[in-house]
Amino acid sequence: MEHAVDTFDVDGRITVRSGDGIFFRVPGGSTPGTNGGAADRIRAELLERRLAGQRPAAGRERVSVAGPGAGGVVGALEAAGVLATPWDDAQDPAVPGLLIHLPSSPAERTRFDHLPAAGTAVLRCYAEGELVFLDPLALSPRDPSSTQVLRRRLAASAAAAELKAWLQTPAAATELSLPDTAWSMVIARVLGTVKAWQSESAALQPLRRTLWRLDTRTLAASEHPVLPFPEPAFLAGGLPLPRR
Repeated sequence: MEHAVDTFDVDGRITVRSGDGIFFRVPGGSTPGTNGGAADRIRAELLERRLAGQRPAAGRERVSVAGPGAGGVVGALEAAGVLATPWDDAQDPAVPGLLIHLPSSPAERTRFDHLPAAGTAVLRCYAEGELVFLDPLALSPRDPSSTQVLRRRLAASAAAAELKAWLQTPAAATELSLPDTAWSMVIARVLGTVKAWQSESAALQPLRRTLWRLDTRTLAASEHPVLPFPEPAFLAGGLPLPRR
């Protein structure tokens, strides 16, 4: 993308602007042959850095999408330069990569909770009526599972009993079919998460601890912290009786 780096003159000095807004002053005058070569070298290096920054880290090239509406998400990711494919059930057990899961019912949200332990990252995105949720990105068993996300939501809810009961009704089964603006906001959040994972950027760690919520009617988005916790051990046979 040649337009990602600009070269222009400022008071007789050649200046190069990188695509991310950094300016470089090239020593010497603006006469051709004096510093044009240096400007060209800076442009070439900046362009190469920009291209390198867009390439996924080794082992993080593969993105799959599972669930109803997977085709639309795959198309949106490919339009943004991400190599994505629909999930094939033959791929399970897990292979390295990132799986974007679009469960259409609460019962389906736990389906891929085992994959992070096998090396596959999981990102869940689902709708509840006019609300859309994007769970924290799970890269390992130390990240919040779908069950832990639900527990966090119930703990923070003023109507926990009602929410838990509603999620068990047929009304809670909703496919990801959204108005255009809300769809764009969801895809932007998904794409930002995918890019952070592929580049291992500084934004990756917060995304592993953040539940994102979008009201598709008002377009109000919010973030909520979700911390993982060790599952309590199961005591078979109950507690031992105290000795007398």
